[in-house]
Amino acid sequence: MANEQARELGLDAQIKRGLWAWTVPSDQCLLSKESLICPLGMREVLTPEEWRPIIVAGIFYFRKINERGLMGARFRTLIPYVFLPMIPFAIPIIFLVNTNPLLALALVIAYTPVYVVMAKHGFDLFSPMLRFTMLAADKEANTFLGNDILLEVLKRIDRFGLEDVEDLKTVRARTSIKLQRLSIAQRIENLSASTPPQPNG
Repeated sequence: MANEQARELGLDAQIKRGLWAWTVPSDQCLLSKESLICPLGMREVLTPEEWRPIIVAGIFYFRKINERGLMGARFRTLIPYVFLPMIPFAIPIIFLVNTNPLLALALVIAYTPVYVVMAKHGFDLFSPMLRFTMLAADKEANTFLGNDILLEVLKRIDRFGLEDVEDLKTVRARTSIKLQRLSIAQRIENLSASTPPQPNG
C-alpha cells in the first residue's frame, strides 16, 4: 500500500521493510526511502483502509521534508547547540577519569544543566519548522484523500484514549518530545479549521 501510494504521489522511494516500534506515535507512520515504521501499539487495531490515510500523511510529510532539505538544515542548526557542546563532556572524562575520577564526575554533573539549556534552545529554534511542515502535510494529505478521511481516522484514534496520545495533550509529556511532535488534538484542530461547515439538513 505504501509503495503504491508513493508511486501515485511521484515519490522516489522503494519501501522494502515494514517495521513496528513503540517509539512511533500512535497517530503517525514514519517513512524513509526504504522503510515504513508504524506504531506497535496500533498493530491489528486499525483496518487496512484506516491505515491508508495515516500512511499517506506520512508520505506527504516525508516528501515535504526532503523537498525543503529540512533534515540537512536541522543538522546544521543543531551543531552549535547540541553537538559541539558535547565536547566539554569528553574533556574531563579523557583527561581526569584515570587520575581524578571524582573531579571528572563533578565537572560532568556541573556542566549538565548548561548543556540541557543549550540543547533545548537548539531544538526550540528548529522544531517549529517540523511541526509546521507536518500540519501542511496533513492538509495536503486530507485534500488528496478527500471526504476528510484523514481527519476521521485521527478522531477515531483520539477516542481510544491511548497513553502516548493523551500525554502529548498535557504537561506529562517530556518537553523534548512535545517540541518535536504534534499532539493529535493539534492535528485534528488544523484539519477541522480547513474543513468547511456542513449545511444543516
